[in-house]
Amino acid sequence: MNLEEALALIEQLKKENDTLKSDVLSLEEAKAFLVEENKSIASEIDLIVAENNSLIQENKQLIAEKQELEAQLYAANLKLNELIKKRQAVEENKKILEVQKFVGRSESLGVIINEAEDIIKEEKEKKKRGIKKGSEKHKDIDFSSFEYETRYEEPEETVCSECGSKLVIASEKERYVIETIPAQIKVVKIIKRSYKCPKCNKQDNAIYYPISKEAFPGSMLTPSFASYILYHKYELGIPLTHLSKHIKDTLNIEVSKQSLADYVQRCAILLKPIYERMKNDLLNSKSQVMHIDETTLVVSNDPKKDDRKTSYVFVYSSSYYDANQINLYSFHESRSIDITADWLKEYKGIIICDDYSGYTSLKKKQGITLQRCFAHVRRRFADILKALPQAQRQNTVTYKILNIISELFKEEEKYKRLNFIPDSIVKERHKKQLKIKDKLYNYIFNKDYEQGTALYKAINYTRNVWEDLWTYMDNGYVELTNNVAERAVKPFVVQRKVFQTAGSYAGARYTTIIFSIIRTALINDIKIEPYVEYLLKQLA
Repeated sequence: MNLEEALALIEQLKKENDTLKSDVLSLEEAKAFLVEENKSIASEIDLIVAENNSLIQENKQLIAEKQELEAQLYAANLKLNELIKKRQAVEENKKILEVQKFVGRSESLGVIINEAEDIIKEEKEKKKRGIKKGSEKHKDIDFSSFEYETRYEEPEETVCSECGSKLVIASEKERYVIETIPAQIKVVKIIKRSYKCPKCNKQDNAIYYPISKEAFPGSMLTPSFASYILYHKYELGIPLTHLSKHIKDTLNIEVSKQSLADYVQRCAILLKPIYERMKNDLLNSKSQVMHIDETTLVVSNDPKKDDRKTSYVFVYSSSYYDANQINLYSFHESRSIDITADWLKEYKGIIICDDYSGYTSLKKKQGITLQRCFAHVRRRFADILKALPQAQRQNTVTYKILNIISELFKEEEKYKRLNFIPDSIVKERHKKQLKIKDKLYNYIFNKDYEQGTALYKAINYTRNVWEDLWTYMDNGYVELTNNVAERAVKPFVVQRKVFQTAGSYAGARYTTIIFSIIRTALINDIKIEPYVEYLLKQLA
């Protein structure tokens, strides 16, 4: 290498060195920038973490508040249901008197209801009619809220018979009496008018026809008349034959049984979207807890022939923890669980049910969790005990098992009485009821019983459903029993005695649609006739 080449190389190295120095400076600046950026990111992360912790706390508080509200909702629904139950017990006694007006003396009354209360003694008839103001009897009725007229009962004398002075008021005693006004009908004449353009009267499209806004166009049926029919048939339990006669006697208009049946069908078709919405709400309830029970219904295409097939009506009821209380009735041609499975195909929650083995397949195929009814278990042992003489009961295994089961029910009653939230219920169950479960397990599985006896059958029944008896332990929204659904199925059983059979599968489905809407209105304390009339008007 000569001198010139060496100098050129040195110059090149200097340039590269300068470049390296520049790169080092850039790297230092980048490093400083990254350090600052990292500090900023760390600060933002700290802020996000703090916000996240705050949100977690807020979420916990909201969950606690939500459960507090759910506990209050449960208590309110439970109280409402108990009040409605008491009212319905009184109305059942009243209903027999209502239905008797529609049934001839020679006919048997087809409704099984409680016997009427004791007949008022004849001497009470001699007492003054009416309710005194402040009387304990009917104290819950606010008579002033009704439209009423005031009448005065005054002595015939206006002046004193002794001195001739004008009499003045000495005292007033108020009482109320009730007078009824017979049902009335209002006939409306409808004139349908079409219009045409006087200049375009030769063109087909020049005629303007009115668009009907009626629920039942072309029929004399109206929402108000329809609600009247549905209320009398499905709530008062009056057969259509007798209802036809009653309408003729009271409203002075003749409507045949067949016409009434046709009106019921048309109402059911119109109301079906409400039924489907109720089903959707039930399947997607917040609690994801549902009560299910079923009862039989005979279907006969021709009642004159001995060709009757037993089908089933399933009732699906919401939990008291759900704001929307729903009783939904569904007609199934058989008890096959496949039909129920299809009905519940979108449901992934918990079902509270009896021991029907078909529900087990729902658990296996569809991932549904079961809670078997503990009341059914208790009832089997209680029936055994009832058959024993009083003196022998306390020394039996049955008595001891019933006492253990009673401990579970007492604990559950305490949670409801103290208005526990669902999470607290679960904690208390684990704290108290696991020990009770172990005691019961010992009697059910660790002892031998003589085969064929009633006790053995009750024990074997409990063994078969054992796993599904304890789902409620880990979910505060789940009940110990299926009383909700059993209470819901009872009104259908009562009304079934009225219509005896369904003429067809279609007729049975129409019945369950209407019955679902009426019963759901009742358990939400909604007046049936104005509610059904409102629905029909809106659906038009």
